[in-house]
Amino acid sequence: MNQLISKSLLGLAGVTFLICASQSTMALVPNNVGVILNSGSTNTVGYRIYVSPSGEVNYVYGKGSGQAKLPEKLTKRFFRDLKLAEPLSNLSVKPNCVKSTSFGTTTTVSLGGQQSPDITCPGNGKALRLENDVIAISKTLKVVNVPNSQGKPLPPQNF
Repeated sequence: MNQLISKSLLGLAGVTFLICASQSTMALVPNNVGVILNSGSTNTVGYRIYVSPSGEVNYVYGKGSGQAKLPEKLTKRFFRDLKLAEPLSNLSVKPNCVKSTSFGTTTTVSLGGQQSPDITCPGNGKALRLENDVIAISKTLKVVNVPNSQGKPLPPQNF
């Protein structure tokens, strides 16, 4: 009887492991998807935008989530500028960027495991192009920083 219980528990543990492993794998962002992350501020909710090379987009912000397709020209420009800025962690930004205490945000972009510093204070043309791409993408999607009183906090990232 004890052997049967042990085998049942072992089988249950194996199934649980497989379910958990498959869920975490599905939650990972593919290496070819560009991620735009805006922190929000003391008074506003941030946003996350996931851009695939085909222009398919998933986003979440203070007013909810959605899917869309970006214009081909904007998609190609964003991915070209990401590649030109690699390695993203070395992207030049202004070291002493002054921001509002209540409304200052941080925006980063990432691709393939690389992440930029805050591009809202670009230190060179590469960073400025990425900042302009992010502005154009968020405007196209109508994704904005929503005041805390008018939106909901972002759900946690599951990866």
